[in-house]
Amino acid sequence: MAEAVRHMRLGIDLNLSRADLGHPELPGLWQELRSRVIHAGELRCMGTCYRNDPDCPEWMYLKGNPDGTGLRQAVHLNHSAAKNHPTAVESDKHKALKERVATVSERAGFSVEVEARSETGKRVTDVLVRGAGGLKLGHELQVSKLSVSTMKKRIQIARQDQVLPMWTTDNPAVQVEHRAPWATIPSTNAGWVRAGTELLVSGGARTAEIERCGRRDARCPVTRGRPCGQLHVYLEAARGLNLDDLVVGAASGEWRSLEQADTRGRSLYYWVTSDDLERYLNDRGGRRPVTNIELAPSPGGAVTMTPRELDLDCNYGVDTGHRRPPAAPRDPRGAVVVDLGGSVAKKLAIIFDWSKHASGEPLPCRFCGAGAWMRDSEGRPCHKACAEDEAAARQGS
Repeated sequence: MAEAVRHMRLGIDLNLSRADLGHPELPGLWQELRSRVIHAGELRCMGTCYRNDPDCPEWMYLKGNPDGTGLRQAVHLNHSAAKNHPTAVESDKHKALKERVATVSERAGFSVEVEARSETGKRVTDVLVRGAGGLKLGHELQVSKLSVSTMKKRIQIARQDQVLPMWTTDNPAVQVEHRAPWATIPSTNAGWVRAGTELLVSGGARTAEIERCGRRDARCPVTRGRPCGQLHVYLEAARGLNLDDLVVGAASGEWRSLEQADTRGRSLYYWVTSDDLERYLNDRGGRRPVTNIELAPSPGGAVTMTPRELDLDCNYGVDTGHRRPPAAPRDPRGAVVVDLGGSVAKKLAIIFDWSKHASGEPLPCRFCGAGAWMRDSEGRPCHKACAEDEAAARQGS
């Protein structure tokens, strides 16, 4: 939207911020203009376009609800002329989010530039934060729907200027997860943002969880083969993360950007803490304990992680003191090995491999009488556990 719009036929200037467009003597003017098509030569931009080149008029048309509710805009017919008005179409919510990101970053001690324009003029970043290690973090607060082509172009320009893009949105229609580091927050408004209401990150950030291979996926995440039974690091959606903390953490290097490929080969971007990123990359590289690793160069320069040992034997927090019981040892053929306990002389290994036994309708088990699906080697209904208990008791007697 231009700063000033002139209706050439009526010879008046239109103030779109006022309900009567600045002309109370012409009631219903907005409804009249929105009820028909505005042709070239009727509405002229009298703002920056006129000041830059008064001999070359830039024509406009109107957008907005005919009843006067909602945001009203005057848009250039020549889309390239919109670059003269980088801040013209900006909602209160967009302004509030920019102010909050800038304020939070400044309080953390980082240099901030709002509406940072590149030397070429091709890039105008909502909030440019100069972080640790020379990192330039470009915040884009996108609250309205944006075409994918425009989004990709803006991201490409930012990367060419050695700016790490960070897109934040509360609009589900903004599809940025395959194109740049991002974060989503619940739908909000300018009042809540300015009041300091907590903005929880609902997508785009992940934390590491350690689980034994095979419990959540049929394939090993490292070899992509059968589950190996080892402990692996998995990334889960971060819970309870405030956008303010993510903004400061991304600038300080506490949170780093991770790029992955999904099953279709598309890039996926996540924010992960430095410690969790170290654990994840070392696990996927098959390295235990952690060794020095050098991450891919970023706009702020390459970072070498500090080596340290990781406790991969426990899937619970250090505070709890609880450890997951070890899995039962398995025979190479897939049969469970049962340790009867007792002295060394009485420790016997009983192997029951029922992988080729028949099954059928539940019939009374020959030991306990309860319904059993499996059949023993002689075709009689029997629970595998009952057979193991009976054999253990027989050999222990």
